[in-house]
Amino acid sequence: MNHAQAASAQITTRLLLGLGFLLMMMSVLLKGGFQVFFTDLALFFGKGRGDLGFVAGVFLLVSGVSSPVVGYLSDKHGPLLTATLGCFVAGVAFTTLGTMPIGYSTFVLVFGVLAALALAAISHVPMGVLVDRTFEDKTKGLAYAIITNGTAIGFIVFSPLLVWLQTQWLWQSVFMAIGLVFLGPMTLLLAYASRSAAFQHTQSLRATSHPKAWQQVAQDPGFYVLSLAFMSCGATMAFIDVHLIPFWKDQAVKPLTMGLALSLLGALELISGLVAGWLARKHSHRWLLAGFYGLRFAALLLLLSNTPWVYTHAFALVFGASYLGTVVITSTLCLLRYGPHIKGQVFGVMFMLHQVAAFACAQLGGIWHDNTQSYQSTLFTLLALTALAVLFSLALKPTAPASLAPMRSL
Repeated sequence: MNHAQAASAQITTRLLLGLGFLLMMMSVLLKGGFQVFFTDLALFFGKGRGDLGFVAGVFLLVSGVSSPVVGYLSDKHGPLLTATLGCFVAGVAFTTLGTMPIGYSTFVLVFGVLAALALAAISHVPMGVLVDRTFEDKTKGLAYAIITNGTAIGFIVFSPLLVWLQTQWLWQSVFMAIGLVFLGPMTLLLAYASRSAAFQHTQSLRATSHPKAWQQVAQDPGFYVLSLAFMSCGATMAFIDVHLIPFWKDQAVKPLTMGLALSLLGALELISGLVAGWLARKHSHRWLLAGFYGLRFAALLLLLSNTPWVYTHAFALVFGASYLGTVVITSTLCLLRYGPHIKGQVFGVMFMLHQVAAFACAQLGGIWHDNTQSYQSTLFTLLALTALAVLFSLALKPTAPASLAPMRSL
């Protein structure tokens, strides 16, 4: 490769990194609108938090169940084309919610199903495939951390904006604006990128599965250990995405304080993602994973405090430090254990289990709150799950680089 070709390849790589980052940043809007307007939606439909928790649970479950399909589409047709479809579906879903008179059942179908399919198609699984096809092995972890840090910037930028808009606009207007952004500029940008000659290597590289690959995955105890730990990540993330703002509102936290705390969480998420990607190049993955789950356990403990700054700003600081570490390290371990041949599909299955746990937390958290007027039962359950995740992570033994040889150790 001559100097001109090397420079062109470097520019293409940076453009893909920026495109992936933008997608992850914009994906925050799909969950953030529902999160901020959670109580408004409950009042609008005349429902309890358990009912809205069901909507969130369906959203999380559908995004999880569709993740293996998204992984397959990304492996076969390319992550950019998959993301283009995701942006279009997101635009259709949110413009529908913003313009049409709808009832609770329709909201469950449109937001819980369509928007969830869209999120799966533009977030962690296809972006993992994009990184695997674009970057060298030694930089994959850091590149994935940078791309997924788009969610951190999304939190920093969009959370205060949405909290402010919640005091100024009806939820329908905000959802309409989100839909137009995805239906217009985002879909057009991704459609152009998916057809661009410069990015064809992300589309034309077809991952071919070894015929015994899935059999080896199923026989690997480490797959189940890693997946069980990842389920605790899903459960805790669901609490943040669905119940954190209602929890803070129960504590009479002011909107400005909530916005600042969410921005702080996003800032620490940004830092932790980069740190996780850097550490993954130098240190034991199982110890790193256990450490990030340990941070998450500590963050949940802070929510049980009676001191306002502890359960807002201190919580945001500690939870943010753990936010992306679990995803980055799990994705890295998945690639190391199973290789690029079926990594998108295997990580898709893991993400499905992650979202099954998220569904359970979103649903049970709302039901328990309706019955007890408190999130204490939910928090104690999450603490137990996160403690188990630490132990599961430590149970993983070091593995050799990805191979299709039989996998016998954890």
